[in-house]
Amino acid sequence: MDTAASGSTPISLWWIALLALLALTAAREIGYLLRKRREKSRPGAEIESDDGFSMTSVMGLLALLIGFTFSLSLQRHEARRELVMNEANALGTAWLRMQLLDDSERVKLGHLLRQYVDVRVRWGMAASADGEARAFRESEHLQQQLWTETVAAVKPIRASTLAPLLVNSTNEYLDVSEQRFALREAHLPPQILRFLAIYALISAAMIGFHKGRHRFVTTVLFVLLTLAGTLILDLDRPRSGSIMVSQQPMLDLQATMAKTKQ
Repeated sequence: MDTAASGSTPISLWWIALLALLALTAAREIGYLLRKRREKSRPGAEIESDDGFSMTSVMGLLALLIGFTFSLSLQRHEARRELVMNEANALGTAWLRMQLLDDSERVKLGHLLRQYVDVRVRWGMAASADGEARAFRESEHLQQQLWTETVAAVKPIRASTLAPLLVNSTNEYLDVSEQRFALREAHLPPQILRFLAIYALISAAMIGFHKGRHRFVTTVLFVLLTLAGTLILDLDRPRSGSIMVSQQPMLDLQATMAKTKQ
């Protein structure tokens, strides 16, 4: 998996798809060779014709496993998308509440928050582990500055109702940033992916054993399985995949803040 900590370049999904298709095809051919060897070892004898039941059971379970894994990937993708909206809302609320401060504090905090939103947008749109790590370090530095300046700004007005509102909104967007980081680093357990790959290869061998002569049909089936697996891996790659989480809520906030005069 591609993690920011490792800094390694993830293998291209196209290569993974090609290798998966070749592996499934090879497993089918192995199954077909085993069928031919058994027929040669027992000339004149028919192999038990239970392929209808066995193949239906095997392919049904494979479809269930793929559906379960896809559901996990899609849920995480949707959770990442929802957190982008939550962070934009929390930052927007903090921005509006800052406008109620005195001019000196409002300008200082507003400038920091603009910088912070710019960095968060860069972090969310980072396509490499290095770029993501740099943006995250910048955001952590700005978070410390924002919290320090927020505490300094609310001290003179700590008895007013504005103080807890501003502190709460600051806490909220800081918490959401941690949640986004944790969820972005969360991937499908490799044990699940390995088990799914092994099961698919065994299924391909069984298909070759029972339906090895139907190469065109089985190859089309393997292409579809490969596409499904590639889609799952794509959803599980929030940084390097082609299905990226939209940063539009953060971009809209960035544009709104840029138009606001301090």
